[in-house]
Amino acid sequence: MLTGPTGFFVKGLALGFGSAAVLFYFVHMETINGMQTAWLAKHDELAQQTLAVTAKANQQQQIETIDLLMKSYAISDGNEDVDMRSVLIQSGHMKLLQQVQQQTNIDVSDLINETKPFNSAQLYAALLRMKQAQEKMLARSLLDQRLVATPSETVKTN
Repeated sequence: MLTGPTGFFVKGLALGFGSAAVLFYFVHMETINGMQTAWLAKHDELAQQTLAVTAKANQQQQIETIDLLMKSYAISDGNEDVDMRSVLIQSGHMKLLQQVQQQTNIDVSDLINETKPFNSAQLYAALLRMKQAQEKMLARSLLDQRLVATPSETVKTN
């Protein structure tokens, strides 16, 4: 068909277009891959920040619930020996106590037991133990967030 200089030119032109198309494909795919990686990294960071904020809010809510229970069932004259288990069951707050106890994963079985009566001092001590554990976990998470935030700020200032 095409022989001679014109044939070589057409074959070279076709090879050049083919090579350019393959090169364009590789460059395009690398660019798309880089954009996807950056997008995923950004959204992973946002998801982790959202989880941290949610966990912090959950811990804060647990601390507030414990505070409310402590204020509502504080030790006062005349209720030192009252069975707080029955009082909590009657008021419907036993569910709150059980939820907080399960969420905090703090063992207070030496102070209160759902099957046995307990007094207000035992309830207060158990709530105080749970509150201190939650505040400790919240403080550690805040310190970890500040530790993570500190290196990124020093990099920005340099």
